Amino acid sequence: MSVNVESKNKEFKTFRIDLKELNLDERSALNDKFMQEANEGLPKFSFWVDVVRQGTELPDEEINKFSTDELIAIANKIFEEANKKK
Repeated sequence: MSVNVESKNKEFKTFRIDLKELNLDERSALNDKFMQEANEGLPKFSFWVDVVRQGTELPDEEINKFSTDELIAIANKIFEEANKKK
């Protein structure tokens, strides 16, 4: 599924990215990861990268081209789409 990723603070231009369709097990694992990280405080950079890896089919070389703000926005979009009422 292709979605727009937007910056709330205008730190980058809106872009489109393809997200994977997550099954229930993948969605559960992703939400567990988020809950665990939220309980531990501020998420580490590796948390956002892991979410992008799980929610897209992008190779590491492509993921590495995104800024930290863009990676966080992609990860947030993955959570939003995964938990949207179907």
